[in-house]
Amino acid sequence: MLIAKGYRVNLKLENGRKVRAPASYGLLHDPSGRDWAKCSSLIAPFQKTGDEVSDGEAKSYFGSEPREGRIALPPKSLGAWHRVGPVVEIEYTRRRPGRLPADHQADYYHPFEGKHPMLYRIGKLLRLELGSGCSWNWRGLIRP
Repeated sequence: MLIAKGYRVNLKLENGRKVRAPASYGLLHDPSGRDWAKCSSLIAPFQKTGDEVSDGEAKSYFGSEPREGRIALPPKSLGAWHRVGPVVEIEYTRRRPGRLPADHQADYYHPFEGKHPMLYRIGKLLRLELGSGCSWNWRGLIRP
């Protein structure tokens, strides 16, 4: 299951260029790796259905029960994607719609050190390849 880890995603590339996703696009991550690679994140729109789902990982991330959504997954093969460049930092906002509870609502900033994740694009969709050994917790990205 993909989890929307944030919105209003801004990425800064190694060459200084900034890439801003539309505000409605989610920073999507699948901690299980079943539907999308565990160390790859999609930055894409999805349909929110509003139904609560029971998911311990998502609940600990948001501080409340997550809501269900739907997305038509793009191709998983990197061959279908166009390379944009290495990313040196990411900013995103974590929020919940309406007045729903969200213990960890905030703006998040993460600089990447060492080997930088690679950004890819297919149409308007973005894909951030974090590399093996990536790690997320309730605050968001930890590594790389």
